[in-house]
Amino acid sequence: MRVKTFRGESMQAVLAQVRQELGPEAVILGSQTVRENGIALCELMAALEQPEDAPPQGPAEPQVQPLAQPQVAEARPARHTEWTAPATRTVSIPASPVADWSREWDEIKGHLLALLRPRMAFDSLAPRQRLALEYLEREGVDEASILALFHSIVERRENTVIPALSRILHVKPLTPQSATGAAQLFFGPSGVGKTTTLLRLALAAHKQSPERRVVVANADGGRGKGRLMLRHFAELSGLVCLEVNDPAEFTQLAASAATGDAVFVDTPSFRREGEAEAWCREMGISGQPGLTGHLLLSPLFSPTQTAHFLRAHRCQPLESCIWTKLDEACSYGSLVNVAHASSLPVSALTFGPELTQGLAPASAKAVWKLLFKHQLPGEYPDTSDAGV
Repeated sequence: MRVKTFRGESMQAVLAQVRQELGPEAVILGSQTVRENGIALCELMAALEQPEDAPPQGPAEPQVQPLAQPQVAEARPARHTEWTAPATRTVSIPASPVADWSREWDEIKGHLLALLRPRMAFDSLAPRQRLALEYLEREGVDEASILALFHSIVERRENTVIPALSRILHVKPLTPQSATGAAQLFFGPSGVGKTTTLLRLALAAHKQSPERRVVVANADGGRGKGRLMLRHFAELSGLVCLEVNDPAEFTQLAASAATGDAVFVDTPSFRREGEAEAWCREMGISGQPGLTGHLLLSPLFSPTQTAHFLRAHRCQPLESCIWTKLDEACSYGSLVNVAHASSLPVSALTFGPELTQGLAPASAKAVWKLLFKHQLPGEYPDTSDAGV
């Protein structure tokens, strides 16, 4: 199988390239819209199933020799791309019909946005608004979010971009006080910082109210490192450390939080779409009051990774998004993209390696400083909304 990627200004132009190079028998494996030097391009991955030129395995040695010389030039490309064939077959088998449709819809939406992009007449905006939207594009804000911002500004005839951004990117601060009354569940991919963020909040709650019972719970039975880390800091700081593995234990955690305890739960990492929701149903979490979820993501993830993690961890308990490892990122457009795609408010911002520092409740000022000036919380006097 010969696999090649083509790019062009339009779908018609790319299809013409495919037909010219691979012929009418080519099969389209996938398509997406990509940006190159600020220009939206259509990208297609196409394949051509080539006939098997390898000689049959048998004692007919004389039959192999005549075919060896004339086939050398064409056999090398076939061997060069042979490794892609198994991967293509694996990807073509979707995990579920819902996941397959989700990916197809993302591709269709990308093509629609590419067609709508020329209709966004930035010249109709005020100079400051146009500069702000162009800056957000350079920061990695996707076309769907830029289009929503553009229409929001035009329809309301606003003079600045911040009101339109505020309607997309909401803020709901997460503090030890706001965590009262419900057990806080932390969802996210492996390595994003779930355990560290959980401990930061637990230690802050213990410091503010030493008499309050603070519980850290591990629900990820397959990850020994996180369990040991929770137990270690619980013993050092006077926290209660528990293991939860079934619906009855999650019900007990919800009851404990309802009585005034501060409860923080580390959940497994999920890799496939729908896994988090299935796990929540299995544990009796979905629909149960007293259990609140937070999705942890990092701006270090690529747009494709972020979209996949959002689909894999989407579940009923989710009420906010926490952004981690902000000090390691160089752009923050993904905050706008995830808020627009998921409608989840930003609740907290984390940065740096210290457990006793590096976590700030989200505020409008903190988000705008991060997005437009790349300033982390703590690099300016406060993170309140005053002076935005």
